[in-house]
Amino acid sequence: MNLGFDRSNYLQGILAGTVAVVTIVISQPAMAKSAKEVARVAIPTTVQINNTLASDKSGSGVIIAKKGKTYTVLTANHVVINPNSEYVIRTSKGKEHKVTDVKGFRNNESGPDLAVVMFESEEEYSVAPISNSDEAEIGSGVYISGYPLPAGVGSQEREYQFTNGQVTNVRSSNDKGYTMRYAAVTRRGMSGGPVFDVSGRVIGIHGQGDTDGIVAVQNETGQNIGEAKTGFNSAIPINTFVGMMSQVGMEKSALKVDNKAPENTDAEEVKPGEAQGWFGDFAQDILKDVIRGGLRRLLPF
Repeated sequence: MNLGFDRSNYLQGILAGTVAVVTIVISQPAMAKSAKEVARVAIPTTVQINNTLASDKSGSGVIIAKKGKTYTVLTANHVVINPNSEYVIRTSKGKEHKVTDVKGFRNNESGPDLAVVMFESEEEYSVAPISNSDEAEIGSGVYISGYPLPAGVGSQEREYQFTNGQVTNVRSSNDKGYTMRYAAVTRRGMSGGPVFDVSGRVIGIHGQGDTDGIVAVQNETGQNIGEAKTGFNSAIPINTFVGMMSQVGMEKSALKVDNKAPENTDAEEVKPGEAQGWFGDFAQDILKDVIRGGLRRLLPF
């Protein structure tokens, strides 16, 4: 029986080097990190964006690029929408820097609710890596990073918050770009902050939280009225920004990109108060590095 296989032709092909060899490349997923390891990426790259004329309109953002001494922060457009306001970036080091430029993507009620803001500093700040947000599917673990607004009237300090969550839905479209849905604890002021995958890469910008009426909160300064959040939130996928970044004069080469697929695992639970403890620990590490750097410049060794 002839199956159409000619051994002599095959041997001649090998000798002539004409037989095609198929190479199968298996891409390994990016390893999942612990919640604390992701926070170590999130804390130094997440910033406050403070509105100097209306503090209750302030939000958060994430450092995504650096050129010389100019840093670029990605945030939600509604955080920096007022052209008559001045905005100040406050970093995890406690340093404040005036925003020098604002470029929004949402014009005339169209386009995603995204904006980039720039600030200049001689300080060295980390840049957050980004990844392919199309890999975020229902059930994917995520972490949300930001600075909620103070709950009390007398309190002016914004404390860092880092919470875990899970993607619950991915919409096909949304007029403001909020197609990534997830369940997580968030508060006002975290708008514009980054959504990280379990490997510590930015995959979205948080900007919406569903509410269910108004609640009264009693504290030492009296009674405050606030919104009752349901725990369901929305983010604009980072791929939306990457696809439009040329509109604000940015190139993909300016970003720190890691497009390996994330490991299929849940985000670790972040217990109440745990993130504040990590923030303090990391701040001490930064101070030690600064001191060591200063000694190296002063001492001859």
